[in-house]
Amino acid sequence: MPAQPVDGFVTANGLQIHYRRWSAAQVNENLPPILLLHGLASSVHIWNFVAPLLAEHGYVVTALDQRGHGESEKPTSGYDFATIVADDGAAVQALGIAHPVVVGHSWGASVALEYAATYPDDVTSVVLVDGGVGQLSARSEWTREKAIETLAPPRFAGTPREAFLSYARRGPLNEVWSPELEDSLLHIVQLREDDTVAPRLDYENHLQIIGAMWDQPTFDLYKQVRCPIKIIVAERQPTNETEQQFALYRQQGLARIQEMRPDVQIVRMANTVHDIPFQRPRELAQEILSYAPPQA
Repeated sequence: MPAQPVDGFVTANGLQIHYRRWSAAQVNENLPPILLLHGLASSVHIWNFVAPLLAEHGYVVTALDQRGHGESEKPTSGYDFATIVADDGAAVQALGIAHPVVVGHSWGASVALEYAATYPDDVTSVVLVDGGVGQLSARSEWTREKAIETLAPPRFAGTPREAFLSYARRGPLNEVWSPELEDSLLHIVQLREDDTVAPRLDYENHLQIIGAMWDQPTFDLYKQVRCPIKIIVAERQPTNETEQQFALYRQQGLARIQEMRPDVQIVRMANTVHDIPFQRPRELAQEILSYAPPQA
């Protein structure tokens, strides 16, 4: 039987933070714990397919709903990386997680990178899942204001549930669609009484995070991280100019990282969408396991 999750709340940095934990009946005490960090406007449920695969190998796996996301508290401030990392660090301490493998998806990869730079002696390894490879401020054609304007989220509150799910099914996720995937998607958003959906992350808080992403010195962080780093990249053929430009910036970012840190392992997943944890959970789990060695 796959490991069943246990949900709970912990007080961290003055907030109630929701967590979800998976562990098998027999936990291997020699294995490092695994900490999973979701992306922007996502939640612990992005890991619903990956985490059980990790837990069945004897790992204790914990995912956090970070500040403003999922079921955690949603203050109107504190969305800079230093505060987010302080939240996560306090949650890790409260939950008794020692020297974790830190895995972050998308914006969560940027959080994971900052976490490992902030607590360099407390992290076993870092796995960055399709994120944390670019620095917004390195885009010469953008200003901070332009970045926030361009990357602002759509205002989809009030979208009928079926329309929301239909949009998700149009792409490659249709190939792996299941009732469990549908349920996970509906738990990432807020399902309202009138059968419409809304984001759980408030619009203004979302914009604060984009601003923090502009401010983050992403490339400098790689110099501060002492543990092994693996980057997993989702690659698809670009279908428009915007996607082509994004792919170019990402490739430039990867080249710069490799120049600074030749030891960083880069894994490319072909024909894969950004939501790797949903589309390729088994392959992703294997990549994480290879960077989660037994503790000495």
